[in-house]
Amino acid sequence: MSPTRPEHRAPRSTLIALALLVAALTPALTLAATSDSSKQKLPINIQANNADFTQKSGVSTYTGNVHLTRGGLTLTGNKLVVTQMNDKHQIKAVLTGDPAHIDKQPDSSDNEVVTGHAQQIEYSNASSVITLRGDAVINRNGDQIRGAVITHNVDTGATHAERGQGKDERVHITIQPANQDGS
Repeated sequence: MSPTRPEHRAPRSTLIALALLVAALTPALTLAATSDSSKQKLPINIQANNADFTQKSGVSTYTGNVHLTRGGLTLTGNKLVVTQMNDKHQIKAVLTGDPAHIDKQPDSSDNEVVTGHAQQIEYSNASSVITLRGDAVINRNGDQIRGAVITHNVDTGATHAERGQGKDERVHITIQPANQDGS
């Protein structure tokens, strides 16, 4: 055996272990939870420049040009940390970026496009709520919401915005006029 051969084994074993971890976490990462059972079976795809995980703690970290997709939902940023909260496949995912982005395209039961960005995007499948923190912006149906913190429930479409701590910081909302056809 040449001295370089063990160096080639370590990355391969790491990739295999990473693939097994992603396969194990796939049922847990229900990022767009819904009562439609076909949506719950959608695969989650994560691409990043690097990935680290600790199976015992249930934490996986993805860094460098991170792209997470599941059905019509795409999250992009610099770093994604996924923590399995319990044995019931509940997870918490925290994506950071400069800024991190969300893009939710319409599906068969929801014709609404939701896009946005913030310094941090947090998701918990226990509540189906996405929280955007730090210069948060959500665009929906031509309308825009800006605030320090914005929460959006992916099941109900309900959105809540909060102002920052500064004296002059406020929530800004732009509502587009309805079209003549009532939409």
